[in-house]
Amino acid sequence: MYLKEIQTYGFKSFADKINFEFTDGINGIVGPNGSGKSNVVDAVRWVLGEGSNKELRASDTTSVIFSGSKSRKPLNSAMVNIIFDNTDRHLPIDFNEVSIKRILYRTGENEYYLNGEKCLKKEIIELLTDSGAAKESFNIIRQGKIDEILSTKPIDRRVIFEEAAGVLKYKKRKEEAIRKLDRTNNNINRVNDIINELESNLEPLSKQASDAKKYLEYKDKLDDYDISLMVHDINNYSNELNSCKEKISEINDKITELNKNSASYDISILNSKNDLSKVELEFTKNTDKMLMFTKELEQADSDIKLFRERSKYVDKDKDKEKINKLKEDILLNENNIKSIDGEISLLNKKIEVIDSNIINNNSKYNLLNEKVIAINTNINDNNRAITDINYKISSLEENINSGGNVPNSVKVLLNNPLFTGVRGTISSLISVDNEYALAVSTTLGGASNYLVVDDRKLASRMVDYLKNKKLGRATFYPLDVIKGRNVDNDSLDKLKQAKGYINTLDKVIKYDKKYENVIMNQLGNVILCDSINNANKISELINNRYKIVTLDGQVVNVGGSITGGESIKTNNVISLRYEVIEYKNKLNVLINQNQDLLSEVAEYNSKLKDYEEKILNLKLEKSTLENEIGIKKKAIDDAINVVNDLNKELKDIDNISGNNTKSAEDELVKKYYEIKENIDKLNQEIESNKITKKKINDDILEIEEMSKNSNMVTQKLEKELHEIELKESRIEVKIDTLLNSLNEEYNITYNEASLKYILDDDANKIRKEVNKLKDELKEFGVVNIGAIEEYERINTRYEFLTKQKEDLSKAEDTLLEIIGDMDSVMKEKFEKSFNEIRTEFKKVFKELFGGGNADIYMTDPSDLLNTGIELEATPPGKKLKSIQALSGGERTFTAISLLFAILNVRPVPFCLFDEVEAALDEANVDRFGDYLDRYRKKTQFIIITHKKRTMEYVDTLYGITMQESGVSKRVSVKLGEIKK
Repeated sequence: MYLKEIQTYGFKSFADKINFEFTDGINGIVGPNGSGKSNVVDAVRWVLGEGSNKELRASDTTSVIFSGSKSRKPLNSAMVNIIFDNTDRHLPIDFNEVSIKRILYRTGENEYYLNGEKCLKKEIIELLTDSGAAKESFNIIRQGKIDEILSTKPIDRRVIFEEAAGVLKYKKRKEEAIRKLDRTNNNINRVNDIINELESNLEPLSKQASDAKKYLEYKDKLDDYDISLMVHDINNYSNELNSCKEKISEINDKITELNKNSASYDISILNSKNDLSKVELEFTKNTDKMLMFTKELEQADSDIKLFRERSKYVDKDKDKEKINKLKEDILLNENNIKSIDGEISLLNKKIEVIDSNIINNNSKYNLLNEKVIAINTNINDNNRAITDINYKISSLEENINSGGNVPNSVKVLLNNPLFTGVRGTISSLISVDNEYALAVSTTLGGASNYLVVDDRKLASRMVDYLKNKKLGRATFYPLDVIKGRNVDNDSLDKLKQAKGYINTLDKVIKYDKKYENVIMNQLGNVILCDSINNANKISELINNRYKIVTLDGQVVNVGGSITGGESIKTNNVISLRYEVIEYKNKLNVLINQNQDLLSEVAEYNSKLKDYEEKILNLKLEKSTLENEIGIKKKAIDDAINVVNDLNKELKDIDNISGNNTKSAEDELVKKYYEIKENIDKLNQEIESNKITKKKINDDILEIEEMSKNSNMVTQKLEKELHEIELKESRIEVKIDTLLNSLNEEYNITYNEASLKYILDDDANKIRKEVNKLKDELKEFGVVNIGAIEEYERINTRYEFLTKQKEDLSKAEDTLLEIIGDMDSVMKEKFEKSFNEIRTEFKKVFKELFGGGNADIYMTDPSDLLNTGIELEATPPGKKLKSIQALSGGERTFTAISLLFAILNVRPVPFCLFDEVEAALDEANVDRFGDYLDRYRKKTQFIIITHKKRTMEYVDTLYGITMQESGVSKRVSVKLGEIKK
């Protein structure tokens, strides 16, 4: 094996890529001072893993990277690659060539490569240990290092001999074994401490676990009774609720029937009033006839008297003239009667049109009035629903304000003057739109009642308070320790493209920024989407890494499991607020409906008034026309009377003139009595009208009384209905409360509970048993339920640690045995190698110096593992007491003697010397060169030198110059010119 090639770029002054190819003989590198020759040694040590800035002559780690010059910019990395010829498999790796490369970046990041494959520094160090090619090997000697071999402390000088003895790998393994032993001892001590602590905890935990088991036994029994009672109460309330619904239905039927009766009463009253109007009209007509007959009777009596008076005085000539005048007046009045009668016919036709309009408007009025009645019924129904919803809202708001939904253990801590820094429950610190309330409530669940407090210290005080007061348990979120959680950016990028994705839950609520960590902890990594189908697709898209909740409360859990179904009301602030908002929305709908209905009623009432006004105007118009007809009829009657009077007068004159006095008088008398007979008959009809009118009035009073009684009964039934509806609402709230308790406290539905929990005994007896169990549970005080699991866990851990302690003890014994074996090997190899080097050192020293004496010895032969190495040297012709008294050249030659002695005992694949012979004169340089020739076939030498004598012994020579400031260049060297 030998060093075949060095490749470097960006390391120190090597700003350009430079290759050095070496033979397996003696190689030389020459150049003026400051040209960068020594950087070759630094490069080799650096690529082999050297990390000491001092050893590399660097100010800091990244200063080995080319830092720039006047004409060049700094580089961002440094690279060195060395290639070994490994055909002899000196390195334990199955390659003919072994390449080791190191790259350093300005950022401080290091990369190592072995045969082009990225690897760890540790792998390279392990490969090179004891190979004679490691960074700490004695055969790589930098400038000025040769003298350190003599001047260093004996204990530090030992490293050279350990490398030569090949015990470094054993030493490192021993150090690793000692570290493992220390860790094992530490582990044993920790295990012993834990075991002692566990032993002290096991006994009280055993007692607590026993109490907890007994407590749970009582608690399970209490839960069974409590659930059974809830199911029993729900059944009873359900029966009571059904009874209320039946009563409500029955009362509604009665009210409907009464409303129908009331409507029939109204129709009967209306019909009776119409009949009364007809009778009154007939009565009026009869009285008018009576008045007319009375007048006719008086006229008949007057006619008889006048006829008798006229009969006494008869003048035929004058009568003839008078007869002509009377006939003319009769014709005139008859024409007038016909004209007025035509006017009356026209007026009657107008009245017919008005009657038709009145009937039409009455029909529309009645239809519209029926609509108003139906709408009013709807309004009354809505009012009852509004009353019911207001009661429910009031109950829910009272529950929210009184903290009825908050566990008692949390309630006693809220607003407690003993504690400052209590911020409230999680659900009380957030506000959420109704659209997202169900999703947030479902996600938080029981966490909605976790208490947010300022710090862990306050939380601990409150825990002690609950424990000492035996008030139960609570969960606290201290603001100083709670950390937020969120969805990683890669998943968010996928989510933003996913169908149905809305946001993370923390983004759809409002809260104070100071509670961000708490909110993010609970909701920051929960994803909100629109439906369960999209939730499943999203969960698959992000590899089931996060919980997903839908708007309607379905959940896809981490891992892909699904929780869902019909949403059950949860008794927390968010769900209660959600219910209140839902009811308020329903209330607003009903109120808006009523407002619309009232507006509709107002509009219809306005139309009814319009119809009433139209009907009234038509009736007034009809009345005006009827009055006008009456006036005209009276005019006709007056004209007829005039004609009758004229005809009578004409007849009287004619009768008197024709001597028909007796028959005419008889006729007048006969008419008088006919009129009188008509008056008698009309009196009977008027009396009949009075009787009928009285009966109809009595009937109207009776029907109105019945209607009044019906309305009173209706009002009473409506009041009773309202009370039953309130009772129904209260029962529904009680049932809801019990159902919520089943869900919140026991996580069970009513259907499941009704199948599993059946009350076999009297409910009152069971309630007494429940109270007894509660008292017994109180006597337990604060019970550590977790003690059962904790005891099992600690006991299991105790047994595990006891077994682990035994294993650690065995491991300790094994490590001690391994360390002992390695100590034996290292002692043997070190002692053997030391003795061989000692012999060779004495021999080589005499050969190089041409006489004299030299020796090495151990400072503590009894401690082969730690002894230092001392060195003595006496050149020929001198008598020195201390090696420090040697001259510079003698010191160098002595160190070289030791180096060659080691090479005689432990051949190495290559040696890299940086001006090790700088202090030698020419004669000694020749001796050094001659000695190098002896090793030419066994060891490769790479010598950095500026001595021409040394150059004469090399086979391959490279030159290094710095033509450009700060940048080293490789140049060709003509060996012939140098040797001249």
